Amino acid sequence: MNGPIDVQTHWLPPAVIEAMEGRSEWPRIVDGPKGRLVEYGDGAAYPIVPEAVDLATKIEHMDRAGVGVSVLSINIPGLDLFDPADAPSLARDVNDQLAEAVAAHPDRLQAFAALPMVAPEAAAEELERALGLGLRGAIVYSNVGGRSLDAPEFRQVFEAAARLDAALLLHPTYPLSAASVNVHALIPVIGFLFDTTTATIRLILDGIYDRHPDLKLILGHVGSVIPYIVGRIDYESSRIPGGLGALETLPSEHIRRLYVDTVSAWPPAMQLVIDYLGADRVLYATDHPYWDPAKTNDALEELRLSDEDREAIETGNAKRLLDID
Repeated sequence: MNGPIDVQTHWLPPAVIEAMEGRSEWPRIVDGPKGRLVEYGDGAAYPIVPEAVDLATKIEHMDRAGVGVSVLSINIPGLDLFDPADAPSLARDVNDQLAEAVAAHPDRLQAFAALPMVAPEAAAEELERALGLGLRGAIVYSNVGGRSLDAPEFRQVFEAAARLDAALLLHPTYPLSAASVNVHALIPVIGFLFDTTTATIRLILDGIYDRHPDLKLILGHVGSVIPYIVGRIDYESSRIPGGLGALETLPSEHIRRLYVDTVSAWPPAMQLVIDYLGADRVLYATDHPYWDPAKTNDALEELRLSDEDREAIETGNAKRLLDID
């Protein structure tokens, strides 16, 4: 089927569902008023809808939305709250099942690997193994059970991604600011974006692009808050001692190396990242099944992009970045 390549769309393989069953600690499966939920923090849960676990239903929804290919990834919190002794074997099981899903539907599905970031050395090894299975990169989350992504122990994972030319989708998780936004649904409304923004800027100021200038880092949700405050980031970082971190140039020169996706309900946000980064660094995404793909489709239609830019965003960039034929 022709149609866009969706780079942020979620599926929960049986292995991760089984691992959450019967747990008393997060992540765990609990009963809600309308069905079962994945609970991953205080006040943070999402429903286990059919299209999140059943591939046939997932593909039906893709057909309705006109999506050609979905690059599957597991949703929050990934494997980051499991015991470091258990996470590596769980990652292998999950990634084997992702590879099996792709093999069963090679014209409709691709996948990002799940990594056991709580065991960084194993995560780097699993990334290489998963790429050997045909997965197209990996998903990482904005913190690892409360630890910041720029912590030294995680550098080996980013080094492996750069060495292997693997894309990493940076996705929100239970935010470090949760205590201050755990009211009025503010965790997903703003907590997620604050967490991914903070994680990304910390990585940049720690010199990730100096070490790996060609790293394929995709920041979800139209670049989070970063595109709106680039000028402030440059100004404040430059005027305050230590504000540039490990950098010798302005942060904006590094920010421009980011890729972003199109998960947004607001066309001006899409237009801003296209204007700032260029259409060649924006990839189509829907956040299905937790967002309606129509939000992406309608917003892109409203922008009235050129045919060249529309093709790049919907398919061309993903084909190039993820080596999808």
